[in-house]
Formats: sequence, C-alpha cells, structure tokens
Amino acid sequence: MSRLANRRRAVFVVGLAAPALLASATTAAAISAAGISTAASAERAAVAGAHPAWATASADRGALDPAATLDGIRVFLAGKDPAGLESYARAVSDPRSPSFRHFLNPRQIADRFGPTPAQTEQVTEWLASAGLTVTGTDPHFVAARGTVSAAQRAFGTELHDFADHEGKHRAPVGAVTAPASLAKAVLGVTGLDDPAKQRVEPKVKADPDPYGPPATIYRGLPCSDYWGQKAATDRPKVDGKTVAWTPCGYGPQELRAAYGVDKTGLTGKGVTVGVLDPYGSPTIEADLAAYNTKHNFQQFRPGQLKQYVETGGATTCYGGPPGGLYIEEALDIEAVHAMAPDADVAYIGAKDCESTSLIDAVNRAVDGHLADLINNSWGIGSEPPSDAVRQGFEQAFQRAAVSGIGIYYSSGDCGYEDPETPCGKGDESTRKQTNYPPESPWVTAVGGTTMGLDQHGRKVAEVGWGNVRSNLTEDGTGWTPAPKDAYPSGYTGGSGGGTSIVFRQPAYQAGVVPDKQALERPDGSTSAYRMRTVPDISADGDSSTGMLVGYTGRDKDGVARYHETKLGGTSLSSPLIVGIQALAQQAQGSAIGFANPQIYARYGTAAYQDVTDTPVSVARNDLTNPNDPDSAPLKRLYTAGFSGGPLAAFPGYDRLTGVGTPGAGYVATYRR
Repeated sequence: MSRLANRRRAVFVVGLAAPALLASATTAAAISAAGISTAASAERAAVAGAHPAWATASADRGALDPAATLDGIRVFLAGKDPAGLESYARAVSDPRSPSFRHFLNPRQIADRFGPTPAQTEQVTEWLASAGLTVTGTDPHFVAARGTVSAAQRAFGTELHDFADHEGKHRAPVGAVTAPASLAKAVLGVTGLDDPAKQRVEPKVKADPDPYGPPATIYRGLPCSDYWGQKAATDRPKVDGKTVAWTPCGYGPQELRAAYGVDKTGLTGKGVTVGVLDPYGSPTIEADLAAYNTKHNFQQFRPGQLKQYVETGGATTCYGGPPGGLYIEEALDIEAVHAMAPDADVAYIGAKDCESTSLIDAVNRAVDGHLADLINNSWGIGSEPPSDAVRQGFEQAFQRAAVSGIGIYYSSGDCGYEDPETPCGKGDESTRKQTNYPPESPWVTAVGGTTMGLDQHGRKVAEVGWGNVRSNLTEDGTGWTPAPKDAYPSGYTGGSGGGTSIVFRQPAYQAGVVPDKQALERPDGSTSAYRMRTVPDISADGDSSTGMLVGYTGRDKDGVARYHETKLGGTSLSSPLIVGIQALAQQAQGSAIGFANPQIYARYGTAAYQDVTDTPVSVARNDLTNPNDPDSAPLKRLYTAGFSGGPLAAFPGYDRLTGVGTPGAGYVATYRR
C-alpha cells in the first residue's frame, strides 16, 4: 500500500504533549502551608505551564516586594467547548471529512465555542475577590492588574525574581492555581512571569527616534545581476572552480518567473492576504509606490492596501525600537504583492512585541475575518514560550481553521537554534529547538532555500538554505575554515527546522515524514512518540539570493531616504508562499483554509520540486558596518547545501525544506 493510501487511513490528530489544565489536586491547606492564602474557593486546580522552565531554584533571587504593582495579568478563557473547537477544526480542514470546507463565520464560532457570559463573570469575580482590579474583558480573556500580594492570593503561589544573563525576571515559584470550580473556564494565565522573556526581536535597530525610520542597510559590492554572472577572479577557487559574486537581489518579475506563476494568468484577484507584524510603518504606502515604480511593476490600486494598526503599546521590542520592524513590514508586503499583484493586502499591526499583543492581533484578524491567508514573519524569542502563551495562540489558530483562514509562519533563520553556533549564540538560544509558533500543528511553517536564477528568471540552482561562512586567509590564497569544516564555528544561518518536543505528529504528516526524523529529538535521543516536524514547504530564503526590498531608511547623515536592500531569511520565504497560495485560492474559487492537509496530500507529485543538497558557494564583500557604505569590506565566502549540521536537504521530505518548493504547475492543481 502506498504512503498516500496509508495517510488516508490516519486520523487527523494534533495536540500538545501535555493537557492545558491539570485535575484539581491542590487544597487550600497545602497552599497556606506555602505561605499563600487562598481567595474564594477552598478547592484549587493547577494551571499547567504557568511556571516557566527558566525559573529554576538555582536562579532564584528571592521574593518580590508584596506592594509592587503588576500590570498585564491575563486569564485566557477556554470557551464552552474547547474539545469541540479542535475537533471541528480538524474536520473542516480534512479533505476526507464530510465537514471539509464547511467553514463557520465569526458569529457562529462565538455562539458555538466562545465563553459564556457566566464564565467571564465568574473569572472576573474571582480576580476581584483576591484584590486585583479587572482592567478589561473580551471574548478571549479577562485582564487585571494589582499588587504582587493580590496576585499571589489569586493564583496561590509566591512570585520571585530569577536571574539570567539579561538581569532579573519575575516568575511564579510553584504551580499557578485557580479555583477548581472555574477549571473548565480557564485556558491559561499569563503576566505573572516577565513578558520580556517572550517577545519578538527585531533584526534591525532604529536610531535615534524609536518610531522613526531604521538605519539604512547597505550591501558590499561587487554583485551579480543573476546567478554566476560575475566571476570572483581575484578570490581563491573552491574545489578547483572560480566562484561568482553573490547576486545583487531579485526583483518581482524574476521571482514570479522562478515559480512559474507568471504564466498561470492568476494574480490573486478576489483574495485578501493578511500580513501581521508588530507596529506599523508610517511610510509604507510611499515605499510601496516607489518600489513598484522602480521595478516597473503593478502599483497598488486605491484601497488595495488596508491597514489595521493598534497603537499604545510598549516602545521597545526586545531591547530594540519599533522602527526596526518597518523593514520587515515592507519585505512581507512587497513579497506578497510580487506573487499576487491583484490580491488585497490587509496589514495587521500588533501594538508591540509582547506575546499577548501578538495573540490579540491574531484574534482581531480572525474575529473580523480580515484576510483569507495571514503571513507571520516572526517567532517568539530565544526562550520557549509558556504553555499559557501557546494555548492562547493554539486556540486562535484553531478558530482560524474553522473560519477558513490559513495561518503561515516563517520557520526561523537559525536552523535548529543550536547554541554552539554563532547563529544560535547571536539569538541567545539556550538549546537546540524548533521555533514557536512555526512548530504548531495548526500553522503552515515555511522554510528557506538558496535559489540561483539566470538572466531569464529560470532556476539554475537550488539547495537547502544552511550557510557556513569562510574568511579570506591573511595571505589571500585560501578560505578559512574550509567549507567542509565550517560547521559549527562558521554557521551563520539557515532554514529553521527540526523536530518539536512539544507537539505530537499530526496525521497529515503520517506516511510522509520518515520515522527517523519524527522520532529524533533535538538532543539526539529518541522520542517515545512521533512528533511534529518543520518546515512544511519552502521558498527562496538565503540572504545571498534574496529579494530587493524598498523602504525608508535613515542614512548616516541622519536624513531619511527611500532605499533598496537585498534581504532574505524565511521572512522572505513565507510571504512568497502566501502569495502563491493566494493564486491557488483564486484558481480553486473558494477558501483553502488551513492548508497543511492539502499540501501534504500533494506530496510525491509534480506539484513540488524536491530540493536536495549540493554545495554551492558565492563570494561576498560584507561591510564592517552595514549602516555605512564607506566602511571596510570583509572578504568572505558563503557556502550552502553543505552545512554539516543536523539538518540537510535530501530526496523526499526533510527538516530543512519540508516537501520541497512549489513547482511551475503547483497552483494549477487547485483548479476545479
């Protein structure tokens, strides 16, 4: 029996490896013995995952001031039928189910699965009875603030400071509890631990105005107009061959040709693509107009770009200012528009980089059905998120599936987040791990490739993106370290991937992902269960073969000007795939919804181009200061397709490129 036939016999099951709320076991007497009195009910239930893994006994630096004030406490609401929500999300996304594509509108979802008024009222009364001030409610959570003392009464645990390399961060000492009578209403609790541990980090810093344009990024010269055009004759050969200078950056026409979408007659008309990032660029409309003019590409028509930006949040983003994310916004929108120039674009800006603000933004997009597909080119910090944060996202993703909305995430830019590599150290990773939210079974995780295009936009090279960097030796006769010896010391980044330690294997991956990959944990041990692997699908992502992106940057003279820079990462891969999916939805004539069951159903067909590794190298002159075009160049060699690390691209599914990249006939497979 074929793997496809086996997969069709599987049950579409996804889920966390642990439940969200444990059975009631903690009594008022036990809590009192720990020095914390209880509020309201004597029976308590432990809320799983509210104690973060980084809050260890050895890092404990003592109790918080009981009179100190905590803001941003949230109790996420489970709704009246969380199991039913997950079950219907599976059914509506499964081509084998009678409920396939029987999507519900936001009102139907709220009526069927949302919290009851009584549940919201009971949670509100519980928090108030402990001395907390309820600051707001919505269909997904109850928010509160108050003293540390009141929070400890409400949740039955002490709050302490815990130290790490960044300083001190608050967290619960023990299990966070809720009244047992409210167990069914509580999905999770956030805000007791330091939200700074779970933020999105911008790659670009904005200076000096936090809301002003970011510093302009420059790339060193020379560069090639297309793959292999200009030979680096003054640089040492690699394996006896002269390498070429890195491409200058692809434009929208080249990228459309690369994936064959320029010949489909499809433009994304009638589809709305969402782009969700923190904050919102004040120059985005002018930047898009300048970009399309320069590239002789289709302009946005009036009303084609809609912006839903929430303001009033924190003015720092993991230590970086908001302006650092404006380039990300430009990259995401320009890449989507390149693939689907007639699709409407809904930009959804979270008020800041806090995980709860990003959950809010996803909820706003789903509740209002602001888009049919939503691109997310971000992930949560170097620390794994708490289970409470995961549960908040997972509930939103399941409601998106029920609504017929597809959620897409870039899989990450540091492979397996290995802290032994410069890339992992730069991201302050603490262990090998997959990224969240990309590892969620309810999102499509998009990985990256290194893609070479000729002067006609045709692919002439494509391997898994996993770069190792070599430097020119002092005598100029060789490269050090040699590419074959450059992992881990020379690893500078690559497609995020690997095997989750949190989520079980969803049925859509059964029969496609080899057991070795599904069972091999990040530390090399073997899991007792097949687990979720990422990515699902891939597109160009290597910064050496990236896309030219237009944005307003602040030059070194302090003046803000429009500028174009070659950018890559899975922040490019994901919006390229989302744009292609918009064409597929147009071809289908109806919503695709959560795409993974359909993506994996096409595995092994001509819909995909399988990506395998063969070493390819490019020469680059990296500027010592990328914000100063006159700074000294660093003479380097970048090699992909031979990282030597734990992730590689080989025939079939792999944890670097997933099922592969869309072939020229991919979108046609969705035509009815």
